[in-house]
Amino acid sequence: METDTEIGNDDESNSGYESDDVVITDNDMDEHRISDAEANEPNYSVFNPVEMYDPSLELGMIFSSKKEFKKAVQSHAIKNRRSVRFTKNDSFRVYAVCSGEGCQWTIHANKLKNELTFQINLYKDEHTCPQVFNVKNMKTSWLTERFLQDFKSDPKRNVKGWRVDIMNKLKCHVSRDQAYRAKRQALKKLEGSPEHQFSKLWDYAEELRKTNPGSTVILGVNDENGENRFEKFYVCFSAMKQGFLAGCRPILGVDGCHLKGPHGGILLTAVGVDPNNNLYPVAYAVVQRESKDTWEWFLTVLKQDLNIQRDEEFTFMSDKQKGLIQAFISVFPNSAHRFCVRHLHNNFKTAGFRGLAYKNALWKAARASTPGEFKLRMEELRQLDQTAFDWFNDKRASEWSKSHFTEIPKCDILLNNCCESFNANIMDARDKPILTMLEWIREYLMRRLQENRDKAARKWTDGLCPKIQKILQK
Repeated sequence: METDTEIGNDDESNSGYESDDVVITDNDMDEHRISDAEANEPNYSVFNPVEMYDPSLELGMIFSSKKEFKKAVQSHAIKNRRSVRFTKNDSFRVYAVCSGEGCQWTIHANKLKNELTFQINLYKDEHTCPQVFNVKNMKTSWLTERFLQDFKSDPKRNVKGWRVDIMNKLKCHVSRDQAYRAKRQALKKLEGSPEHQFSKLWDYAEELRKTNPGSTVILGVNDENGENRFEKFYVCFSAMKQGFLAGCRPILGVDGCHLKGPHGGILLTAVGVDPNNNLYPVAYAVVQRESKDTWEWFLTVLKQDLNIQRDEEFTFMSDKQKGLIQAFISVFPNSAHRFCVRHLHNNFKTAGFRGLAYKNALWKAARASTPGEFKLRMEELRQLDQTAFDWFNDKRASEWSKSHFTEIPKCDILLNNCCESFNANIMDARDKPILTMLEWIREYLMRRLQENRDKAARKWTDGLCPKIQKILQK
């Protein structure tokens, strides 16, 4: 004997099962059955899929397919808070009954001759059983489709709060596991599987090149085993490149941040400072890991993109990530290199020099604007603690103090805020599959350029940028 099949079960092989729980005679059902003559009448209503999650079923209603009929019955069961199960489920017939003890609710649909459509030819729509909270027809797939729009409008929506909301709305139980699975399935439907997205990277790269002439888009793969496996993806849009060369100073912050998607990875970024002292993203790349090789590749392509012929005229700022110093020595041997003072202070604390006195002494030396003032501030640190003073012996002042910065970039920033701000701005994208993330970043850059241009046209009244005016007015 075959087992009962609950609505929502995708197994189409359960057919021929006769329910032992509900015994219905032909005489009982005559008033709820369509005769053969009536079935040929053209006046029966056609089910509207728009009403799938709030269906009204009626005798004679026509459905475009068996799948549509089953789903409508499932939604009807959840709406009315009754568990319903199939007793027949084959290519020509779908029968369902209420699981409530002694309840006579029944629905039959048969396939119309020479058509794919199904029609309700028997329907007893009155329940004699009480409503239940645990409706067995509540399936993850139904939840996913029913509330797909919720996650489309807010992919970060908290599952715990969402589960409470839908239980209050449906008056039915939804398990915690069901809620989490529904969210995962919804995001997969909206974004596609990570594996599918990786397979589309070639097409995406070509589309970027076609729609953004002059841009650099590089997809690197490894085919050691005869299969193309992703290694790296670099993007430098022509608009960002031209804007940087036309209006930004020769200083770039570089950074790497971890991606939180299904396959991990690192996002390498190069971010400049625009004329109004705001961040200006220039290029970014996704790589498998952070190392000397990946940084060297990224910096080499960046150097070619920006046509940097005299690297001594360029300044870079970083947190000295893994492999970055060696890569700079190889690609930009003559460039000035600054170390973010916030990270320098963190290392200072890790070495044991904690507290406000040490912090203030370090920052006074970092902000010193002349070599004489720097020497004075370092002497104050030596008097505070000789060991703390000695900690700086192997750290060049040109990497962290204004007093020793080169004048070429016309920029005295001490922090790698441009990269950190960029990473914070794209936080919502960093846990997405790769194509979704790359497209999110592209749209963010596009909107940022447009919004900043509109703001400048609307608010700027003369040739100086607002932040520069404030600096001059101090």
